[in-house]
Amino acid sequence: MWHIRRFDELSLEELEEIYRLRQTIFILEQESFFADIDGEDREAVHIFHKEDGSITSYCRITTNGKIVIGRVLVNPGHRGGGRGRKLFDHALAYIRREYPSSPIDITAMCYLEDFYESFGFRRISERYDISGHLHVDMALEQ
Repeated sequence: MWHIRRFDELSLEELEEIYRLRQTIFILEQESFFADIDGEDREAVHIFHKEDGSITSYCRITTNGKIVIGRVLVNPGHRGGGRGRKLFDHALAYIRREYPSSPIDITAMCYLEDFYESFGFRRISERYDISGHLHVDMALEQ
């Protein structure tokens, strides 16, 4: 089941699971040492899919001056089967409904550039390093 929630609509269990997944994937698995809890979650929209009581995929959308999709993840125990694509389809549908003429930005790991290009995103920066991983800024004009 898909969920779209603001911070104050998340249950404590959902918030804990989101933070645990983000820590597991970004900090531990990818060894990207950064401040994941960055103060933007309170104003973000959180989109996630739950199956059998567990979050299978997640992202957040921030709107501080521009629309940004970030913290995109698929639960390691639920990878495969196109869950990342389905998540991104839901995120883009939400943005098109709520912010129909706004451009959308993402910061993507370079190995995922083709994935995001398949949605119409185009690179708008040179490659740069974040915590030992090459990234690129990408944008989608609606």
